[in-house]
Amino acid sequence: MRTFIGFHEALGLTLAHVATCGVQEVALLQAVGRTLAGDIVACVDSPSISTSRKDGFAVVSRDLDKAAADAPVALKLAGSLSAGDMRILHIAPGAAVRVTTGARLPDGADAVLAEEFCRVAGGVVICTNTASAGRNILPRGTDVTSGAMVAGDGEVLTAPLLGLIAAAGHGSVTAHRPPRAAVIATGDEVVAPGEPLPAGKLYASNMVEICGWLAAFDIPFETAIVRDRREDIRAAILSLLPCADVFLTSGGAWGSEKDLIFQVVGSLQWQGVYHRVRMGPGKPVGFGLLAGKPFFVLPGGPPSNEMAFLQLALPALMKMKGAAPKPFPMAAARLAESVTGEVGWTDFIHARLKVRDGELWVSPARLKSRLKSMAEKEALIILPEDRDEIPADESIHVQLLGPQPYEGGRL
Repeated sequence: MRTFIGFHEALGLTLAHVATCGVQEVALLQAVGRTLAGDIVACVDSPSISTSRKDGFAVVSRDLDKAAADAPVALKLAGSLSAGDMRILHIAPGAAVRVTTGARLPDGADAVLAEEFCRVAGGVVICTNTASAGRNILPRGTDVTSGAMVAGDGEVLTAPLLGLIAAAGHGSVTAHRPPRAAVIATGDEVVAPGEPLPAGKLYASNMVEICGWLAAFDIPFETAIVRDRREDIRAAILSLLPCADVFLTSGGAWGSEKDLIFQVVGSLQWQGVYHRVRMGPGKPVGFGLLAGKPFFVLPGGPPSNEMAFLQLALPALMKMKGAAPKPFPMAAARLAESVTGEVGWTDFIHARLKVRDGELWVSPARLKSRLKSMAEKEALIILPEDRDEIPADESIHVQLLGPQPYEGGRL
């Protein structure tokens, strides 16, 4: 097992040891956020017929070549069609058919005159404007053409993309199955959220945050809180092993005599890949395979727990669900204050964002409360291991941790 390695080496080793979890057929209504496995080709035209874009009157365009407000043209009203009405009407020169938005276009019509330019009197349509050929018509196959590719392998299924796939004639898709995560919080001092809190104890906030991130990325999970006893930790792992694809434990990551996770997984023939990474926070993190399943030993300190999860475990989970192993976008920003570190380490610094004169600026959070700093950060400043300082006013790329209300600078 490698020890005390650089962050990028650790990330590379992590991704090299994880694979996707297979594919499954998923109904469109349950597929948002999934990653598509294979291309989607349209099996129908949409619309399946040429339709009207507006409420108005289907006409022969040349009948209205000279129509104007002061020189209206009278056309014979020859019927009406509404959306969903599959009757086939024919229109001859000198006639018009009332149509609603989405209605089938009558045979012979080549334009629709909007209703505001028409009035009906005694079976006659008085038209006060021209309507060139094609006006207010949605031709068959405009939105989707049968046989055309509408979504590609590896695309994340957003709500609009699912709407397009539905219009293309599909009711389900083949998508990558997300991994099922087992999240285990360890420690005699850890109490389940909402329970009474005895003196000297603390709530399992690490577990709650991890599960929140998992939910945000559509990754199902099971949880357990166990005492610092070998038999309890072993029982929790074995009970979750049949159903979990990946393990995330919190606490006991340093590996001292009192830290039992490594002792327990070692007794279960865990294959260690690395332990301790030159990253701050997050240094004690460990990673290996248990029964061929990725197993992350995350530190117990909240900042270390969070950063090890975000920078090493979450990219692996993204790869397992068939997505790109980069859960967060990067953006160009100018540094408002200098940041320092140590050569040989990769530092992740909580940061806040602000737009000044149309330019994005980033500042270190520098809050006394670790948990408040974690909760209020909008981005991370990354100080790479080949630098010990980034001076103020330098342009850098920051990692965004959520949607940001600004434009420009996004990579």
